[in-house]
Amino acid sequence: MRKFILIVCSLLLLQFTTTNAQNYTIEEVVTGLVRSVAFDFLPDGKIIITQQAGLVRIFDQNNQQISVFWNFTDSCLSVQELGTLGVAVDPDYQNNPYIYIYNVHKIPPVITGTEYFLRLTSFASVNNTGSNPRKLFQYMQAEGQGQIHAAGNIHFGSDNRLYFSVGALNSGEAQLLNMPRGKILRINPDGSIPINNPFYDDGNPFTNNDDRIWALGLRNPFDFCFSPVNDSLYAADNGSGPDEIDFIRKGKNYGFPVCNGICGNPLYADPILQMPSGTVPTGMIVYSGSQFPSLNNNLIFAASNSGKIYKCVLGNAPFWDTIISYSEWVELPPGSGPTAIRQGADGNIYVCALGTGKILRIKPEPNAIGNNNNPVNFSLSQNYPNPFNPVTSIKYEIAQNGFVTLKIFNVLGMEISTLVNQTKRQGTHEVTWNASDFPSGVYFYELSAGEFKQRKKMILIK
Repeated sequence: MRKFILIVCSLLLLQFTTTNAQNYTIEEVVTGLVRSVAFDFLPDGKIIITQQAGLVRIFDQNNQQISVFWNFTDSCLSVQELGTLGVAVDPDYQNNPYIYIYNVHKIPPVITGTEYFLRLTSFASVNNTGSNPRKLFQYMQAEGQGQIHAAGNIHFGSDNRLYFSVGALNSGEAQLLNMPRGKILRINPDGSIPINNPFYDDGNPFTNNDDRIWALGLRNPFDFCFSPVNDSLYAADNGSGPDEIDFIRKGKNYGFPVCNGICGNPLYADPILQMPSGTVPTGMIVYSGSQFPSLNNNLIFAASNSGKIYKCVLGNAPFWDTIISYSEWVELPPGSGPTAIRQGADGNIYVCALGTGKILRIKPEPNAIGNNNNPVNFSLSQNYPNPFNPVTSIKYEIAQNGFVTLKIFNVLGMEISTLVNQTKRQGTHEVTWNASDFPSGVYFYELSAGEFKQRKKMILIK
């Protein structure tokens, strides 16, 4: 079994590719921010933005400040990874004008290692300013426990429940059911706890189980997102071990600190993508817009340390619980430090750059080669599923019209099947191979298109 896991992991490592041609442009929408962390859109297109030190501000998309929605600076503990973090606008804002903010509240005196509260607060929005604050969640962090891994973004699910993430400071916290750290939590917008939460027992989070827990075993789930296709939940978890993208399911345990990355332990859910340590995945969305149709149903995430944005091709419909391949898509200006991503109503992709204090807009470049979502290079994706029995799909992209062949070979190098042997138009194509007439084993598939030729390995297990 261990050998099989290593084979699968090796195949997953082959799936990363780099795209260098630029088919987008980056615009500055809001500037002059100081350590901006997260943002969300109001129905009229205005943007509400959190700054780590405590100011929450609303801007229009012409870089004009509309208001200071709320000022936490006199009570916010902003140091290392603590501060004013996540923000979410109520999905029924027109009828329920509330905004939800996650921040770290200091408990005087403020010294290194002091106690502090992790808080989630709702605010009624009146003329673009906050009023009537109401604490929905509060957790006291014990003295001397450190000032990292607050995590903390907030998103509504399609069930109109409020989900938010909390990091684990100490290794044991993520596995404990009587505390919120190292978890994704789920509450009602009024702060009450849904009785169908997986660890609900008595409705009191301070006795027995913390009834708010939705998933556990996470280290620092800085951000997460829901798919607009089927409401699947994905999380970016980072820390000292391998950084991961997790497919979050109700009541599942993601292994920290017992499992870091892919470990194949049936007691824990493995990540759907394991990256080199230090990638630091942060903001993420599943794209569903008109500006970049080729990204539809792709998971898009940012790496805060490198300023790169990656696209992940999702597989296993209708669950979309696997990543077939991932590649670099956008490289932001130096020092950007992206921490949050949102899709605007216009279909463009917006990014919060903590390092430069900006909200950026990524939109199609009208004059770019490869625009209109045509591939800008040739590529051959890893087949999916892999291993498979007996049918698998193979996706490939070609940058120009031309004659294409896609052939299957056995381990002896003998051609055993031809899937494509014809002229194909520029674009993305997908074919399936039914191997019901072939024995279990290792096979190779090879794409030839003009001067481009690439071969990949796949495994048939019956």
